[in-house]
Amino acid sequence: MAFSKQESDQIKQQIITQLESQNIPNKEEVKQQILSLNDEQLDNFLKQNQMQAGAGDQGAPPQDNTPIFQQIVEGKIPSYKVDENQKAMAIMELNPLTKGHVIILPKEKLSIEKIPKSSLTLSQKIAKRIKKKLKPEDIKIESASFQDYAFINVIPLYKDQQPQKYKADENELKKMQSKLEVKKRASRKKTISKKTIKLSKDANELSFRIP
Repeated sequence: MAFSKQESDQIKQQIITQLESQNIPNKEEVKQQILSLNDEQLDNFLKQNQMQAGAGDQGAPPQDNTPIFQQIVEGKIPSYKVDENQKAMAIMELNPLTKGHVIILPKEKLSIEKIPKSSLTLSQKIAKRIKKKLKPEDIKIESASFQDYAFINVIPLYKDQQPQKYKADENELKKMQSKLEVKKRASRKKTISKKTIKLSKDANELSFRIP
């Protein structure tokens, strides 16, 4: 099976993501071997491990042709999520063009022409956050499709730096996620101060403490 460069990169990265949760020896060597696979070797690897191109989930049945992005939305594949709304979610791109590259995934498989307004709204929200946190010279927002699943790229553009796809390591992804994600506000607990009420009856004082 012939894969496009983007498909090959995405499939390899999803396999590596699965390896991260596995307790296996020589994990780094295995990851490097996966990255070096050509199309034929990658196809053989998927067949040997009963995986489908685009399934992304180790041990998935051969008939499972669920797009990678759909599995991410469903929580079957881990991701570095930074924000979401009812109909879209924003995650760090594993193979970014620049640092801080985020992709916006509609929560259902759609064509580019049918990308919902909620996805566009989320992309603009993320772009503003990237501008504030990472200070790029400009931000490029563009739609794309992978495995017939439409998504939106939000790409920071930096001065004197040409966008070029590379494999981001875990430390960079976590750092970018921490910078860009919406922090959950701690619920404010209403604190009632303890007060002592004294009631006088005859010569005796009775104290009542209200928690």
